[in-house]
Amino acid sequence: MIDIKLIRENPKQVKTNTKNRGYNEKLVDEIIKLDTNWKKLKNQDDKLRHERNKISEEINQAKKQGKKPDSLIKKAKAISNKIKTNEKDEVDLRKKIDNLLSQIPNIQADDVPIGDESKNKEIKKFGRIKKGGKGHLELIGSLIDMKRGSKIAGAGFYLLKGEIARLQRALIQFMLDFHTKNGFIEINPPQLVNAKTMYGTGNLPKFEEELYKTRDNLYLIPTAEVPVTNLHSEEILKENELPKKYCAFTQCYRTEAGRHAGEEGLFRLHEFEKVEMVYICHPKDSWKFLEEMTGYAEEILKQLELPYRKVLLATKDASFASAKTYDLEVWSPGMNKYLETSSCSNCTDFQARRMNCRFQGKQGVQFVHTLNGSGLALPRLMIALIENGQQKDGSIKVPKVLWKYCGFKVIGN
Repeated sequence: MIDIKLIRENPKQVKTNTKNRGYNEKLVDEIIKLDTNWKKLKNQDDKLRHERNKISEEINQAKKQGKKPDSLIKKAKAISNKIKTNEKDEVDLRKKIDNLLSQIPNIQADDVPIGDESKNKEIKKFGRIKKGGKGHLELIGSLIDMKRGSKIAGAGFYLLKGEIARLQRALIQFMLDFHTKNGFIEINPPQLVNAKTMYGTGNLPKFEEELYKTRDNLYLIPTAEVPVTNLHSEEILKENELPKKYCAFTQCYRTEAGRHAGEEGLFRLHEFEKVEMVYICHPKDSWKFLEEMTGYAEEILKQLELPYRKVLLATKDASFASAKTYDLEVWSPGMNKYLETSSCSNCTDFQARRMNCRFQGKQGVQFVHTLNGSGLALPRLMIALIENGQQKDGSIKVPKVLWKYCGFKVIGN
C-alpha cells in the first residue's frame, strides 16, 4: 500500500503511475474526495472536543459556586453525542479509503519502461541458444505423465516419474544449498495462509479470483513469498537485525486463468514447485539487494549451463506490489522461445505498510523494504534442462553441478 501522504502531496504522480500500470486512475480522485471529508470531520471533532473541555471547566466552576449547570450539562451531552456520530463516520470513511488504497499499485522506479509486455527491455543475454530440437514431452514423455495427472486432479496437473522425479528433487536441493551458502536462512512455511497474510503481500483483495480457497477461508499460497514475507508482520525489528534473507521451497497453487486448452507439458500449471528468495531490509539498501538477488538467480542458471536473458519489465507487466522487476527467461529449443523462470522484484515499503512491518532506527520507527525473487521456479527450469540437454543419441545430458545430487550424468541410453 502506498502512503496516503503521497496522494495528498503529489496526486498527479500517483494518478500517472496508476494509469501507466494499467489500473483505474479515477480511484485516486475518489481517495482524495473521501480523505478531504475525513479530514473535515477530524478537524470538526477536534474543535468539538476543545469546546466540550471548556464547558466541562465551566460546569466545575458553576458547581463550586453552588449553581445548577443544567443547561451546560445538556450542551456538553449534545456535543458528546455529535462526537460519537462523527467518530463512527470517521471510521467508515477510513475503511473506504483503505479499501481504495489497497487497489492502487506500487509506484514504479523512474527507469522502468512505460507500457505493456511489448515494452519490456532486454538487459542482457547469456549462453548460446539452440535453434530447433525436440520438446520435453517428445524427449521423455514417458517420465512426465500429464494423462494420469489430469486423471487424478484435472487439466493443469502432472506427475513426474523415475529419473525426472529425481532430477527435480536434485534441483531443489542444489538451489537450497546454493542459497544457504550465500547467507539465506531456509524456511519451511505453512502452505495454507489466512486472508490477512494474503493482504500483506498484495494478493488480496485485487487477485481473489486467481487464488485457491478452502472451506475454512484459508488460501493455498501462490508462492512462498506470501508466508515468508509475512514472517515479521506486526513487528518492530531492530536496525542491526537487518537485512533478513530467507529462502524457502514450497508447492505453489494458481488458478492460471491464462491457461489455454491444448497447452501441454510443464507450462501454465495449477500446482508447481518453486524455491523463493525473500529480503527484509533497510530502505537505503533495497536497490542494491535487487541487483544482488537477481545476480544469485543468474548464477544458478549459469551453473546449470542454461542460456537465458535478463529483462526489465514494463509498467503494465510488473506485479502489483513491485516498484521494479527483472525477469530471467531460459531458452526452450522445443518451443523456440524464452520462458520466464525467475522474477525478482523490489517492493520498497509497499508490502511493509500492509503488513505493518517496521524497524527501530536512528531516525525513529520506519517501514522496512521487502524484496522477493524466484530462485528458481521448477517447471520451466525443467523444460530448459531437458530440451537444452538433449543429445543426438536421444539421451539427456545432466549438468555437472547436479551429478552429486541425482546420482546420474545422463537420462536415457
